[in-house]
Amino acid sequence: MTMRYDFGMVAVAPDPFGEPENNGNSAVAMFCDLDVVAALKRADKNVQTFFTASGFVLDAHDNGAPPGRFPADDENSRITIIDKLSANLSTHDLENANWGGFDFSAFMDSLSKAQPIAEELLAPTDVSLQHVQAPASIPAPQGQRLIALGVLIVGLLLLFYVASQLLL
Repeated sequence: MTMRYDFGMVAVAPDPFGEPENNGNSAVAMFCDLDVVAALKRADKNVQTFFTASGFVLDAHDNGAPPGRFPADDENSRITIIDKLSANLSTHDLENANWGGFDFSAFMDSLSKAQPIAEELLAPTDVSLQHVQAPASIPAPQGQRLIALGVLIVGLLLLFYVASQLLL
């Protein structure tokens, strides 16, 4: 079976700590075909890093677009992703890499032929909100979590102290 190299853009929720996620991008790219994602997960680490550094998340997402099409609203974000792919070609050693079954020339062909489609023509998708938000919930570094937890505990202690003083 031939793999479908189409991808869609998924919005990334802002980081509550003000740290830019995904290198400051407001969206990440996700392939529509689970087989493409599986191939990339089998690929060498430098191939995976090439895609993640270019704005991809190695997970699948059905955006409702038919094969060879993408939501018209995604066009600017896709251009950003394509620019990053081009820039990262020279920064990643991909010459003798194992691509895990991912066909880079078929991917490039798919990129060049993809056409936008109006949002109202997209098929409805049965994607839970949790799945769509999954790439946005990139774990915060451990230090940020500890600081947030510490601030929460101090806030609760202050709240209890004030409440106890009011009851006396």
